[in-house]
Amino acid sequence: MSDWVTKRMVDYAHSTDYSDIPANVIEKTKLHIMDNIGCSLGGNYSAIGRSIVPVFQNMAGSEEATLIGGGQKVPAINAAFVNGTNANALDFDDTYLSDAIGHPGSSAIPAALAVGEWRNASGKEIINAIVTAYEVGNRIGLAIQPSRERQKNVWGFGTWQTLSALIAAAKALDLKPDQLLNAFGVAGATAPLPCTQKWGWELSERPIHWVKEPTGWPSWTGTLAAILAENGFIGNHYILDGENGFWIMAGSDQCDYDKMTEGLGEEYTILNDMSFKPYPCCRWQHPALDCISKLQAEHNIDPGNIESVTVNSFSWVKTQEVYEIREAVDAQFCIPYTAAIVLKGHKPGPAWYTDENLADQEIRALAARVKVNLDPEMEKIYTGEGEMAARVVIVTKSGDEFNEYVKTPSGDPRKPLSIDQLKSKYRTQASYLLGDHVVEQTLTMIEDFENLDSITGLMELLAGAQ
Repeated sequence: MSDWVTKRMVDYAHSTDYSDIPANVIEKTKLHIMDNIGCSLGGNYSAIGRSIVPVFQNMAGSEEATLIGGGQKVPAINAAFVNGTNANALDFDDTYLSDAIGHPGSSAIPAALAVGEWRNASGKEIINAIVTAYEVGNRIGLAIQPSRERQKNVWGFGTWQTLSALIAAAKALDLKPDQLLNAFGVAGATAPLPCTQKWGWELSERPIHWVKEPTGWPSWTGTLAAILAENGFIGNHYILDGENGFWIMAGSDQCDYDKMTEGLGEEYTILNDMSFKPYPCCRWQHPALDCISKLQAEHNIDPGNIESVTVNSFSWVKTQEVYEIREAVDAQFCIPYTAAIVLKGHKPGPAWYTDENLADQEIRALAARVKVNLDPEMEKIYTGEGEMAARVVIVTKSGDEFNEYVKTPSGDPRKPLSIDQLKSKYRTQASYLLGDHVVEQTLTMIEDFENLDSITGLMELLAGAQ
């Protein structure tokens, strides 16, 4: 059984070394670290953040790792959970592949940072841990994606992202191969259920639950699995393998084992397949929001003069997005609301979902003028090419009509956000909890992340007010 895929993945994960990582992959990884930390800071200011951070502040415990923006240290597994949950709280975090099949960064990066701070790891060690986590976890996630027919009933990101977090934590702990095998088995057996189709999409089940993807639970579970394995806890050594392997445990109806190992160490998913978000909302909305942003920038459309906004999109946006808001998270999946927010000129970030904006009658009235159509052309692009596209038509009360089409949203590796755009995104979110000087200081440290002898100083700055 030595050639079975679990063992092959463990052998690869154990063998990776910072010195083998290409320079461009290192630079991209630092951008993901910056983006994820920024999202954790912004998430603190969200309704989700305000509901969970005090719980773990009050719980306290061994001072091992920083609650980003939370002002104190807690046990590493708890820091991984809180920071991982907050990173996805605004739905502003990185996504895997063009049709967004997961948010691996918000499970892997908090796990690496929490364990790395606890064990006084260097920047190089954490970069290596994160790159390895993406390369192993992403391939597993891709290999076990259910068919589109199966996705109608069972689908979930957090299940496979547990293995991303496990690898991140295990590398930060420098686990031996046998410990890694055990950790894989523990993480796979305790991963969250695939719950995407039970979020509360139906109006009768609204509001959408705040567990979402999830991202924090995989980070917590993967981190705990690594710690337990370090201390001798035994897990199944063949968790990925066979007809009863992780893929079917995760609710899928198919598994492509070749995809799990294809290109390992040669092709980097973090470089080629990961996207950054310019808007804090469901990735499926982004092509339409790109259209609206472009039309607004070119024509300076007065929101008060808008008669109608028609979004021509694909089936997910038409049938499974939310069209009535009951709580803050609902708004992240409500394209009429996010379209109205963009048209009103609100800067992407925590401000999109403040109680004031959610209740704003002008925003609500503008959102009511946004309609979504299922467009056969957009659907063909989505189902045939796995690409997201949208065509938006804005008609004004004065009789003007503006049209825009976008295939492939901004932030995709083929349409990347600039470093300046990503820094601006970080600054916007960090400014809610950190002073301007600390914001710039942390940015400088992240830019020089590979030269940090220890990540502890950076993490302590990210704690915010004590």
